[in-house]
Amino acid sequence: MITVAIVEDHQILVDAIELMLRMNGEFKFVGSAPNLAESYEMVRRESPDILLLDINLPDGNGYELVPRVIETSPTTHVVILTSYTDEDTIMRAVDIGVSGFLPKSVSLSDFLDALHKVYEGEIVMPPNLLIGLLRRVPRDRALVHRGNLLFERLTPRESEILICLAAGKSGSAIAEELNITPLTVRTHVRNLMSKLGVHSRLEAVAFGVKHGLIEAYT
Repeated sequence: MITVAIVEDHQILVDAIELMLRMNGEFKFVGSAPNLAESYEMVRRESPDILLLDINLPDGNGYELVPRVIETSPTTHVVILTSYTDEDTIMRAVDIGVSGFLPKSVSLSDFLDALHKVYEGEIVMPPNLLIGLLRRVPRDRALVHRGNLLFERLTPRESEILICLAAGKSGSAIAEELNITPLTVRTHVRNLMSKLGVHSRLEAVAFGVKHGLIEAYT
């Protein structure tokens, strides 16, 4: 069962998501918090598989919570749940290591599908938006030099999979293309993330572009 928690100050939305998850046998709703002050303790206590996180909270910015979640519960996938869909918002989410981005306007079926994908380690973001976003990732010569050193630590297969991720391909699509199992793909992704020192596939892709490991137009 996939455990889900939410940090959101609009109680109607929280109630709707809780009801939806409780009606679906694959998910377990484990808690909610309306602000940053209460959210950290909830995450520490529950260590949910997925944390849905609003950006604008009464006592601060939701982004402030992400580093603490990663430190306290590294297996938790953080998904930004917001009505803001501009690239600046998404870019900041990528920089802090979130697993994905989910607009509040998403349909019920797409919402549940997104939760499944993020639990499996997929990037939750439309491929066209991902590619457009990557074109905005700044590069620096010093970072590119460091990236070359990091690139040498990746195996050829890991490098290949990183490029596939940048193209917005799912784990199953990568497995089919490379003629390997989805489990093998997940193992390679986990290893390359460890070598690059990142916490999500989305962050790995942005890191790869910023450091010159992959082209932004891939």
